Amino acid sequence: MGLDQEFDEDFTAHDLAVEFSLPKAGWIRCRIHPIHEFFAISCTYIWDPFKDFIAWLEAIASGSDSATWLVDQEGSCSRVQFYGGGSSVDDKADYILHLRSYGSLERLRGVRVVRRQLVEGFYTAFRAMADSPDYLPREWEGHPDYASLEELDDDDYNAAMQAFPYGGHNLRELRSPTVEAYLAR
Repeated sequence: MGLDQEFDEDFTAHDLAVEFSLPKAGWIRCRIHPIHEFFAISCTYIWDPFKDFIAWLEAIASGSDSATWLVDQEGSCSRVQFYGGGSSVDDKADYILHLRSYGSLERLRGVRVVRRQLVEGFYTAFRAMADSPDYLPREWEGHPDYASLEELDDDDYNAAMQAFPYGGHNLRELRSPTVEAYLAR
């Protein structure tokens, strides 16, 4: 298509459907519809991205013009970027972009969104995953009493570490009063 040809543009805001998989072997997948049809962001316990995720949502809920959630995927990186309409003179819409890079940019997707629906969609999906009765802490979290493990003998220490082989945060306790107050308004 030549640069002077017209093409259809869709500038309507889209509802986001966000899904977080249950943790499995230290990995959690995040899929954002309509941005991801088949692709998902791969979150690893090694560089646990969820405290930064909460900070990203808090920035958006607090009215920030832009915020980025960086996810190191053990080889590639995903950046989920929010751009608020207050930062533009002629376009007052909010946008979310997902950029994935592996040495260089290899994927870029974006969509127009509504700020509140974005915060609600991400936070609700995260809480649903973490509060699920099927959530298994040992598939993501570090040992709940890690500090006391040094006192164990070698066999007991190894057994305790095998019971909780990963080192992620306790996602069941990871909440945001800022986001919850924003969504309660």
